[in-house]
Amino acid sequence: MTRPLVVDGRFLVVRPTGLHRVASNFVAAAKDAGVPIQVWAPGGVDHPLIDRSVPMPAGRLTGRVWEQAVLPAVARGRPIWSLTNTTPVLAPGIVVVHDLAVVVGPEWFAASMRWYGRVMLSGARRARRVITVSHAIRDELMAVGVEGDRISVVSPAIDDKFSPSTGDQVADTRRRLGLDRGYAVMVGWADPRKDVATAVAAHQRVVTQHPHDLVLVGESHPTFAPVALADLASVRRVGHLGDRDLIPLLTGAKVLLYPSRYEGFGLPPLEALACGTPAVASDIPALRESTAGLVPLVAPGDVAGWADALLAGITGALSCPSPPVRPWRAVGQQLAAALSAGSDE
Repeated sequence: MTRPLVVDGRFLVVRPTGLHRVASNFVAAAKDAGVPIQVWAPGGVDHPLIDRSVPMPAGRLTGRVWEQAVLPAVARGRPIWSLTNTTPVLAPGIVVVHDLAVVVGPEWFAASMRWYGRVMLSGARRARRVITVSHAIRDELMAVGVEGDRISVVSPAIDDKFSPSTGDQVADTRRRLGLDRGYAVMVGWADPRKDVATAVAAHQRVVTQHPHDLVLVGESHPTFAPVALADLASVRRVGHLGDRDLIPLLTGAKVLLYPSRYEGFGLPPLEALACGTPAVASDIPALRESTAGLVPLVAPGDVAGWADALLAGITGALSCPSPPVRPWRAVGQQLAAALSAGSDE
């Protein structure tokens, strides 16, 4: 790699989701591995990863225009590393594709996002190198025309912050969220592909005989199609949570449910295990790969199967093995190899 990579830092302007957390950790891991990179982000953003601010144009589509036109113009031919699925189509660089959700399930997204799949696929097909997070997504990318020899699989590690909280921390979070009895937790419920309807239906089958709350973490977002949710006293929506509350919430839960119908990798079950809490996940390719036999798998949409798994979690019948220890240093080394290959092509 002869010139420092320019990192597309547009993802740093929004409230972080799991995808953005992985993107930030990838950047930090690459820096720690000695990869020469500079993070360029729209002006006005304050973040410790940012090396340079680039002015944002005015208008409704500012972020997309910045990524597709402004950033490549300012980069002047320097390779660009994009970390959240899309990349400048006319300036092929290196792109991280986390999943093909908008292609697989366009009905999960707002109508305004239907263009996103075309931009993502065009960028991936033209990119010098595509980095993805699982072999399951590598297979999907190859099926839509991305050459396999241009794809590197680099799976994320669990964020070091995820470990069991103290009893006082759990009690404080429960008090502030108003949780006064045992609970199961689901993360990302407002994304339609996560299938909160199955989690709620399973909860309703169990709650009368084994009282508990179902705690839903996350909030609606304009990129997603709306999700209908029954108004039940035992279903508790707590909104977006930062690490200060999310980690104690996971630590104090009886079980994490992850009934997603589609994933690129699926960190929440592993994060729950890291916090000492058992998890149940959907039996889909990416989650079979990422959880590697550590958690029970249930068919997507199988309410009876999910109710049985929830009951096992609420009654303490599920084991909680420790997730594999994979240091971010190893992730950084893999990224360094992939980025070097992409920069030299």
